[in-house]
Amino acid sequence: MSMSSYRMTRSTLPQVLAASILLAAVVVASPLLACALIAAPFCVEWVGRGLPAPERRALYVLLGGALLVRLALVAAQLIAGLPMLNDSAVGALAGDESYYLSRALRVRDLMAGYAATKYDYFVANDAYGQTSYLTVLTWLQVVFGPTPYSLKVVNGLLFVCGAGVLFRMARASFGPLPAFVGLSALLFWPSLLFSSVSLLKESMYFLASSIFAVASWWLIRSIAAGQWQRAAMLVPIGLGALLLLDGLRRGALILMAGGLLAGLAIWWFGQTRRRVVMAAAAGAVAVTAVIAVPAVHDRVLRAVESAAKIHAGHVFTVGHVYKLMDEGFYVRPHAPASWDLRLTDRQALQFVVKAAVSFAVTPWPWEMRSAGELALLPEHIVWCLMVGLLPFGIAAGWRRDPLATALWLGLAIPTAAAVALTNGNVGTLIRLRGLATPYLVWLGAFGCCVVGERLAASRLAGRGALIERQAL
Repeated sequence: MSMSSYRMTRSTLPQVLAASILLAAVVVASPLLACALIAAPFCVEWVGRGLPAPERRALYVLLGGALLVRLALVAAQLIAGLPMLNDSAVGALAGDESYYLSRALRVRDLMAGYAATKYDYFVANDAYGQTSYLTVLTWLQVVFGPTPYSLKVVNGLLFVCGAGVLFRMARASFGPLPAFVGLSALLFWPSLLFSSVSLLKESMYFLASSIFAVASWWLIRSIAAGQWQRAAMLVPIGLGALLLLDGLRRGALILMAGGLLAGLAIWWFGQTRRRVVMAAAAGAVAVTAVIAVPAVHDRVLRAVESAAKIHAGHVFTVGHVYKLMDEGFYVRPHAPASWDLRLTDRQALQFVVKAAVSFAVTPWPWEMRSAGELALLPEHIVWCLMVGLLPFGIAAGWRRDPLATALWLGLAIPTAAAVALTNGNVGTLIRLRGLATPYLVWLGAFGCCVVGERLAASRLAGRGALIERQAL
């Protein structure tokens, strides 16, 4: 060994020992956290694979920063929950987080023979909340033990991976700048940031939906290019993601499959002017059928009434609510199954229009009541700006990649419609609006880049004209 190598070894030995001791402590304290920390660099490297060196470095910084912010949030939650952290509790958990984890731990105790009361079996087999995410959560408790805060880190990693998957699709479709703008917004969108480090299924659902979207996009491109071998590989990936989504959330299979079909329809009909005219004619025929054909009219009206019943049920919940119908429908709470709600054509149309507007703008800044809603005011302003920029992003995206633009819209529309028509609670709306945000954010980012470029060009042109006048 040379003298320089010997000195280098001696100088780095303390750092290596300190890192080894720290890693050993993390493994002993929380093996699941150690697995997440080890997997994170590989996931980040995988997302950046094949990119030019400058973009890859920028991506590493962005994804690494997003992971560090999430890790800091989990650490802050752990410190805040220390007074309540003991052998009988898992810290400052409440609501659905507490329910999911306590149910997973109860199933774990049943499997280990620690609990055997009838109530334990009732909770373990309760149909409410029975999803594939609960199964994953249970097995993680079996393998790693009670690890609520490590699970939050894992969920944060899943969300960042899902955002990275969508980033690669956006970069290939729209270019580096819109992709990086969209990724930055998505990673640090406040409501999505906090939900990504919860114990709920949102992060896993987001990753599965991202994989489904990208697999569908590549599948259609491969079929169009005649790359049948790649298409055959993508089919099981897309189907697997779709089945996982169906297990995570009831009705997700219909929403995602419907979104894919809607995207394909938008893409196909938007290819030529003749097809656009055909689509407009088909829409006019459908509207005429709803108005003139009694059977179709009644079926559509019953569907709107069913959605209105679910919406009214959310209005009678705790928290800040908003209403989409006349006040007379909210006098007394009803169970949706037993409520004989009848709407006129005007009332049904008013309900649908108000639902669409409310999805886009609710809550208005002057309607915000709680400190939590006021804390989300910056996010809401950015959301409204994104909605305003969507037309520019859609137009520019269609010129760049019609298929990707159509898929973003198609996947967002069914989810947005379901949330808009069935919700009535402001907090729930803000949270569930995040299901459509990951698709719309790329179009909004592209619109932001287009508008910014036009403003910059206009400013430069004005400055050039001023210089010419001064020269004359």
